[in-house]
Amino acid sequence: MSHLDFEKISEKPGLLSKLQYVTDEAAFDFATSAAKVKREGADYYQLGDVELAIRSIDAYEDWHFYNTKDDQDLNELPLTVEREWVKKDGDVCFSVKIKNPTTMLYEIGGLGFAMILNQIFTDNTLEESHDNCVFIEPYMGVDAGYLQASRLNGQAPALLVIPEDNTQFEAYRPLSDDATSRDVHFEGFYEWTVYSKAYYRKLWNSKRQWNEATSKFIEPGETLSYTLRFIAMSSVQKTDETLLKYGLPVASGTPGYVIHGAEKNQLVIHSANPIEDLKVTPGHAVNIQETEQAQTFDLTWSDNYFGPCRLTIRYQDGRQQTVNYFVTDSAVDSVNRLADFHMKHQWMADPDEFGRQHSFISFDADESCQVLSEERSFISGDSDEAGAGPNLLMAVKNELQPDKRQVERLEQYVDDVLWGHLQNKDYSIKASLYYSNTHSIYSWDQDRSRETWRAYNYPHQAAIYWALYRLARNYDGLVTAHPWQWYLRQAYKTVLAMKQFCGESAFLHLEQYGLMVGSVHRLILDSLKEEDWQDERLAFESYMHYRYKIWSKLKYPYGSEMPWDSTGQEEVYTWCTYFGDTGKAEQTVQAILAYTAALPHWGYNGASRRYFDSFVYGKLFKITREFNHYGSSLNAIPILDDYKRRHSNDLRQLSVGYAASTSPLTSIDQDGFSSMAFLSDPKLLMFEPYTSDYGQAFYGYAHDAGEYAFLDETKGWVTFGGEVAQADKQVSFKPTDAFKKRLFIHTKERDFEIRSDTMPIDHVTYNNETAQVIVSMGTASIAPIKTRLRLSDNLVPVEPATNNRGAYEFDVTEKQIVLAVK
Repeated sequence: MSHLDFEKISEKPGLLSKLQYVTDEAAFDFATSAAKVKREGADYYQLGDVELAIRSIDAYEDWHFYNTKDDQDLNELPLTVEREWVKKDGDVCFSVKIKNPTTMLYEIGGLGFAMILNQIFTDNTLEESHDNCVFIEPYMGVDAGYLQASRLNGQAPALLVIPEDNTQFEAYRPLSDDATSRDVHFEGFYEWTVYSKAYYRKLWNSKRQWNEATSKFIEPGETLSYTLRFIAMSSVQKTDETLLKYGLPVASGTPGYVIHGAEKNQLVIHSANPIEDLKVTPGHAVNIQETEQAQTFDLTWSDNYFGPCRLTIRYQDGRQQTVNYFVTDSAVDSVNRLADFHMKHQWMADPDEFGRQHSFISFDADESCQVLSEERSFISGDSDEAGAGPNLLMAVKNELQPDKRQVERLEQYVDDVLWGHLQNKDYSIKASLYYSNTHSIYSWDQDRSRETWRAYNYPHQAAIYWALYRLARNYDGLVTAHPWQWYLRQAYKTVLAMKQFCGESAFLHLEQYGLMVGSVHRLILDSLKEEDWQDERLAFESYMHYRYKIWSKLKYPYGSEMPWDSTGQEEVYTWCTYFGDTGKAEQTVQAILAYTAALPHWGYNGASRRYFDSFVYGKLFKITREFNHYGSSLNAIPILDDYKRRHSNDLRQLSVGYAASTSPLTSIDQDGFSSMAFLSDPKLLMFEPYTSDYGQAFYGYAHDAGEYAFLDETKGWVTFGGEVAQADKQVSFKPTDAFKKRLFIHTKERDFEIRSDTMPIDHVTYNNETAQVIVSMGTASIAPIKTRLRLSDNLVPVEPATNNRGAYEFDVTEKQIVLAVK
């Protein structure tokens, strides 16, 4: 019979060498027995270590810090601590008893339990990491908090850790004094923090945390008990079900835990324990209105508040639960400010010795200046992710929402910086335009900056060409520097240049990996097909098939230039799907969902695993869990595509995908500055000051921006990125995303999708009885040649319409287009 089991390092200390899920066939250890780095002795935390901070109230002492890593017997601690591991009904429980044997009153301002599970990739092969390692996700929901761990491959088992005996989950403190090296191979270990007041005061500079920092007084002779329960599950998708089974409440927010402007959010609390009250901190951040449905609340924007806020739910039995939200502006306003900021602050207008004049440059919010001479050359050089990001962002923004001045600057970028300068005449892409007189792994001289073997640098520039092709093709007189054919051919040749310059004979052979923004390759191929460029289409498809065949032979084809990464999955999924390898495509989504959490917290929800990007591309050089990084929105592309293709009845997958896709919007501040990521270290809890590779994150958002409506059998209509209203048999949908060009609708009977290439969609009405859909078009600041609608196969225009280049075309004066559902 399958169950959780454990092995101790030795009998006396409460330390485990293994916490394993045992079946008749095999055992999987969640602890670090499979890690290749040596972790023995007092320099290393183990599962079962305890950390404390106390002070004597009677003696007016400052905080004193202790941990069992340094001293298993805690000989200097005036309190006594007993630890015990026991098996209970197939689960494992870890209990700690703290007794005060003195005559003094003590305050416990720090109490934590080390969560030492195996997320160490050091010296592993990619297969070893996927088979042996886990990702740990915390929900710091105090009495309703939990921790979940999923294997990198997404397969069973998963682990859930829940509180018993008032063991609240208040904070998730990094154990930075563990000697295991923290770098791109290893994010670090953390503790389940029960009380954090001492850390808040002494270590975290009184920076506002996810929860209020609390402490506990222990009277002379008093004993306090704490317990964590470890539960095995088949997958993290079973988390909510398991929580309810063990009597913990479950919070479910729709469309998530970020409130965009006037958008209405709904929070449902599933709990047998009645709610006493709710409050929000700060009090003016959101309005809370209870609905007619039991324990269901509408949350709306209040007083133009901007920033994070905390909702505290108090139950009648005295337990509390917290849900952290972020309140920001509407998607439309955020993206408009984002583009304006790039135009005002990130455009390099002056002559430059490195040839960067007429390009968008990364920005430093701390110094309010462009990042022109970073020691890491690739951040300042218009190439790589950090350098290319701002130009990529402006291209994809304008492809969906064109602005004449912005398009003119993109044309200048292509002619003055990209073609013939950053990009050689043989279509290879340089590593950087910026260089220095010194050369190291990060600071490059001119020779290193001219190298062209890094395949990751090619899709960004190809995407810029493709965006300008689309603008030149769909709008008269908007793009004037070159005809549309030139831009499409540039995109095509840029991608094919990877075969020559990044292939088997090149350093690291990087074409063998899935590339971030690699999904644009499919968009380029579709355009080659639609233009009937048969020779180019065949050559492009053949090259992508060659790359796909490499991945098809690998167990886990998610390699990169890093030892583990979440960047290749986007393109691996794209071509596995295109070439009909459904099994590998599904496996890829399973792996993505293993590192993309669904948690009631604005940052963790939809956050695909990233932790080393500040260290590589940021100003602060930190190894810490990151939110809103491009890893999230790029990985949302497979999640949402797989949802639409194969799992459209899975509301959870839609929720996770939408949260990941829209997460970059939360990184846009009120001035329009866009941070590359939010850093979750409790000492920081801040947005990275550099924009760096934010452009890739925005590409991910733009790729799938739209309204996703879901008809749930119990909840009724649930919508993401839009509004929904129902009157009898007719339902109306109104997109509220930044571009308003996509609507995907799921009902029990059918799914259908509407995408506009040019004009924005104002609203869509659907009559299930008449099987008719009416699309009401909005207005555009720049009129296209035609209104172009791409429709799912079960939709067709009622009136005759020309299907040209994959879309039905209509005169731009037609404000309503009627479709029939087949």
